[in-house]
Amino acid sequence: MSFLNPILLAALAAAAIPVIIHLINLRKPRKIAFSTLAFFQELQKSTIRRINLKRYLLLAMRVMAVAMLALALARPFLPSQVAGWLGASAQSDHVAVLVDNGPSMMQIDEAGPYMDQARSAAVEIVNQTGEEARFLIVPSHGELASGRFLRRAEALRYLEQLQPVNKGGYPAERMAYIQDRLDEEPGARGRVYWISDARKTHLEKLEDGFRLAEGDRERNPVIFIRVGDNSFQNVGVSGVEVAGQILGVDVPAGVSVTVRNFGDQPVYNHYLSLEIDGERIGQYEVSLDGGQERELLFEIIPESPGVILGRAILEGGTHTFDHKRYFSIEVPESRNVLLVSDRGEDGTRRSYLRPALIAASETGTRIHTSFTDVTTLREYDLDTFDAIILESLRRIPDYLQAELVQFVQQGRGILFVPSEQGNIENYNRFLGQLNAGSFTGMRGAYGRFEEIASLQPLDSGHLLAAELFESGDDEQLRIDMPAIFHYWRYQRDDAGSGAAVLRTNLGEPLFVEHAFGDGMVMVGSMGFSPGWSNMSIKPIYAPLIYRMLLYVVAWEHGGVREHILGSPFDRYFTEFGAQVTLHLDGEEIRPETAASARGLRIRYPAQEWQPGWLELKLDGKKTAIAINQDISESDFTSLSLTETRQFLTEIIPVAGVVSITGYSVDEIRSAMATISFGREIWNWFIFIALAFMVAECIISRKYRTETADE
Repeated sequence: MSFLNPILLAALAAAAIPVIIHLINLRKPRKIAFSTLAFFQELQKSTIRRINLKRYLLLAMRVMAVAMLALALARPFLPSQVAGWLGASAQSDHVAVLVDNGPSMMQIDEAGPYMDQARSAAVEIVNQTGEEARFLIVPSHGELASGRFLRRAEALRYLEQLQPVNKGGYPAERMAYIQDRLDEEPGARGRVYWISDARKTHLEKLEDGFRLAEGDRERNPVIFIRVGDNSFQNVGVSGVEVAGQILGVDVPAGVSVTVRNFGDQPVYNHYLSLEIDGERIGQYEVSLDGGQERELLFEIIPESPGVILGRAILEGGTHTFDHKRYFSIEVPESRNVLLVSDRGEDGTRRSYLRPALIAASETGTRIHTSFTDVTTLREYDLDTFDAIILESLRRIPDYLQAELVQFVQQGRGILFVPSEQGNIENYNRFLGQLNAGSFTGMRGAYGRFEEIASLQPLDSGHLLAAELFESGDDEQLRIDMPAIFHYWRYQRDDAGSGAAVLRTNLGEPLFVEHAFGDGMVMVGSMGFSPGWSNMSIKPIYAPLIYRMLLYVVAWEHGGVREHILGSPFDRYFTEFGAQVTLHLDGEEIRPETAASARGLRIRYPAQEWQPGWLELKLDGKKTAIAINQDISESDFTSLSLTETRQFLTEIIPVAGVVSITGYSVDEIRSAMATISFGREIWNWFIFIALAFMVAECIISRKYRTETADE
């Protein structure tokens, strides 16, 4: 027998109180002179013996009653082995242990590595459980090595090999898996332990992915065991993006790298470098205040079309698992654009967009344009185009809207240019499917050539004007901005999504980009015929339109392709065939493929993947996707025991939350013996104490030895 609160055994000292009272009340018989005592001598001896016997019996009962109450306060319990021998119902047939083996478990405190502490706790749980029990050992990160219940020796061997890994974390999925596996065992009684450092971001994943149904509160309760504390700092590379999205051969582009200090103390003397295809192209010195995030910009110039593989590398600090951020950029050789317009243009409504695109195609640029109208659109395979321009369509046919939404979801771009005769309800219905705002009316009159606004002045750092002009450091950029005669009034949705690429000098948006699915739609508030503005006669017109199209078509092809660990790999590809292989760290992977309306779907669990580059071969054509760790793994902020209990209670049934922070191996063994009990028996001691008190009352009232008849 052991005790959950052994410190309360000090209450046993209260058992001395009845003894002290007895000693205080103990008095010698008073001698009284009497003429003849011979008759009473034998009666006196017999009565005194009976009085003393009663006193000592009542004293023993009082002492035992107080002692039993003190033992009950210390919460005695039978170890699981003993409880099993006695047939105690609390003995578990099956024990599941969810062990956190994520990157944060590489930390070290005064008691040693977090992972060693967690492993020791799991080993003691296994050792202190009954011989007939079976064990389900489940890691929180990486792949599941075994989905079956193990015997003691197998479980101990598995725990000995368990190490922290820089792989995806699945706390919600693994907890659901444990509960389901225990429920599948017929007639089994189960216990669940979760050993972790109680990282806030780790527990939040459980909140997002694991919910008990209304009738599931009877599922197996969880004992949460915390290791480590919350005193450690960490700095990591939190993201890599291509600035501006416009990529091309010999065209300078920016790579923005974000570094974040996840701790509350400042850090100094860190160095951030950028590697492109194995060659270092630049370096920054980095110092950050507590909680600070900083973006650093590197310039790259692609020398040829194809895939660019890069790494952002941070040097310095203690924990290095998040000091590398991989990225992959694809620079396409050319882009195919389809211009869809209405028939029946007259001289006053003739657009200058078509001639500009023809001229661009004939001068060897990276954009190749095809032209059609809605009546012949079905003759084209949309999957062969990187972008579609919808110019001056009075209505967007319903059958076409669904295809265009799918087109954008697959990672392509759409440039929508309205007609002055457009149907606003039809337009807004289409934009609503893309979460791309809506039109609310018009300003000005088409074809009256009365200036109501002008294009907002551009500076050399503007997205569409960058690298477009050559000027000295002190030279001010001067551009004759076009006058605007007519445009649609446009508003973004309530969520405030989208970013204005061009505005009027009144601050109203003219062209707004919206991300949707894997692609992008750019919504225009004006067209390119003379009735809208005099843009077509300005020198800025052709280069501005060209760069706008580059921006639209470069959304997916020019962006960073990335997969974040912790979720299955699930992507659609429309430009490739059905012969698919994946290669990661020299190993070939055979994914699951399926044809769908969105294209070829490629799926793989990706639980064993680590950060790096994933090479895809689809019908002989190669591409690459960067594999990176979820940045939430870099935040070591942990919850206290009280916060952990409150947090978990809202999500899963909790049997207890305990800490072994700073414990030695012997202390961990003792703590596991405390929480791995088979059955509490404190109520037994309460009943025994009550029995002693009742017996004391009965004896003291019924047996009055002083007046007994002889």
